[in-house]
Amino acid sequence: MESQALALIDNNAKHQRSPPGASPDFVPSSAQLRRAFPVMNIATISSGFEKGDFLVREEKGQRVYFDFFEEAFNYIAYKGYIRMTGEDEKEWMDTMNNVHASVKGGMKYNTGKLLMVLYKPHASDEGEYMN
Repeated sequence: MESQALALIDNNAKHQRSPPGASPDFVPSSAQLRRAFPVMNIATISSGFEKGDFLVREEKGQRVYFDFFEEAFNYIAYKGYIRMTGEDEKEWMDTMNNVHASVKGGMKYNTGKLLMVLYKPHASDEGEYMN
């Protein structure tokens, strides 16, 4: 039985991505797949909250409030997060804003104004960091 979550996947071959240089008869290694389709953790810094002026949301739903932006940025940078490039960050911001806007009647909680999206590089099996 196929999950409803899988209904979003287009099985049409022309829309499927392959690692660079891969042929349809070639089965890529897990390391090649991780480089072509990296898994990432993201964190965000938002503003406009009563508990603190800035909110850091990170992995596993952890939320930490700060009174100053510098404190929020230093906190998340110390945990190994790096700011995304301009185009990637814009794409994530647009996606999150669209998701929040799609909730009928508005979000239950204050989502604040999204200021920055960061990601955390993962260590590969060979011990080197991947972006």
